[in-house]
Amino acid sequence: MARPTNYMAQDDYIVLQATYFSDQDQDVVVHLYQPLIGPVALALYLSLWNDSQRAPTASARRKQTALMDLLGVDLDVLYDARVRLEALGLMRTYTTTDASGRYYAYELYRPVEADAFFQDATLSLLLFDRVGQARYSALANRYAIHTVRAQSWQEVSAHLLDVFTLTAVAPPKPTTAASQSVQQKALPQVTLSDGAGYDWELLEQLCTRAGVKPGEIAAHRATLAQLATFYGLTPPVFARLIQQATSRATGTLAERTLRQIVEQTYQKQAPHLRPRNAAQPAAPAAQQPTGPLTVSEQQLVQEAKQTPPREFLELAKHRKSPQLFVASNEEQAVAKLASRNVFDSATINVLIDYVLQNYDSVTQALLDNIANRWLAAGVDSPERALQAIKDYEQQKRQPRQRRAAPARQEAKPAWLDQPYESKKAEDPAKNAEIAAKIAQLRALRKDDSDETHE
Repeated sequence: MARPTNYMAQDDYIVLQATYFSDQDQDVVVHLYQPLIGPVALALYLSLWNDSQRAPTASARRKQTALMDLLGVDLDVLYDARVRLEALGLMRTYTTTDASGRYYAYELYRPVEADAFFQDATLSLLLFDRVGQARYSALANRYAIHTVRAQSWQEVSAHLLDVFTLTAVAPPKPTTAASQSVQQKALPQVTLSDGAGYDWELLEQLCTRAGVKPGEIAAHRATLAQLATFYGLTPPVFARLIQQATSRATGTLAERTLRQIVEQTYQKQAPHLRPRNAAQPAAPAAQQPTGPLTVSEQQLVQEAKQTPPREFLELAKHRKSPQLFVASNEEQAVAKLASRNVFDSATINVLIDYVLQNYDSVTQALLDNIANRWLAAGVDSPERALQAIKDYEQQKRQPRQRRAAPARQEAKPAWLDQPYESKKAEDPAKNAEIAAKIAQLRALRKDDSDETHE
């Protein structure tokens, strides 16, 4: 990085402390940060801490030539060491001018703790690339903590109130000056993105160095964006996976191979990143819900916004039962929904949670059915997704009202309106003939009866 022309050796500087600095911090800087920043930047960092004051005055201003003489370097090397410290969050630099000219304020920060360093994807990857596998493993073992984990041990530790007795009903209120004097600034975040989204420029630079043909990242950007979001891949990690799916001969990227490599890599790392029987932290009982969401729903939304869909699917399955695993068809179904770009990742996670609360597995048919229903309801956020779930469940509980079928109207025949007239009045001769035949038939039956008795 080129030195600005206004950064001069005759400029003054002062040193401030934004955090505390301990012997353990110094150990972490020497063993974990020195391979990244180099010996000159390390010497500058430790020298500034040694000369720092918590409340520097105007008389504490010194020329930057004093630093150059102390380190035995020129101005360009001093600037390079300074920006290395700034890049890794160990220092921030401010500048202003007064009657005496320009001067700088070097604000010092302690390093992150060892466990946080190895959990940080950026810092751990930078160290791995710099020192290699063997040295990286040795450094990780140096800071490993061995705690009691065997089930045969029973904890008998004393609690606070078993030892101490509290007499005051409330802690004393510190003065404003006292509270400000002990308050530390938050550590600067080491990030590879410019904050406006995914760092595609860095990804392309890393891939080009790894042999990927120029233009391949732009040509496959839609697929790469979906994978990066679905799996939560940072540019350095993603670049390594892309390199494995790229032809060494032509430098072209095979999307299908990349998908397989990404999924296989996730399956290998997932058990180590999060235990299968890990319990989720419970919300405090006294916490009250804010807005239309309950406490549990707020926790779900927060987790959905912070977790990539692939990892959320794994966690949701484990919450349902620690023995369950994500089948390939489930991963493909969620990935297909994510590739349609109809919902953001957080909304997809809420959909996954809803499906697994009601079914044992995630299927493409279930996802498509619910997704279409949500799209029709205008769902565009995890909060609105939860509201759509409530509306749907309430609608199912309401009894269905059957509509009475309208009475069928038949055309009335004309003869039905005519008055009834007896047939006897119409044909008396025929009626007399019928009566004579009936009398004759009865007489015959009587004669047959008499012969039988004789």
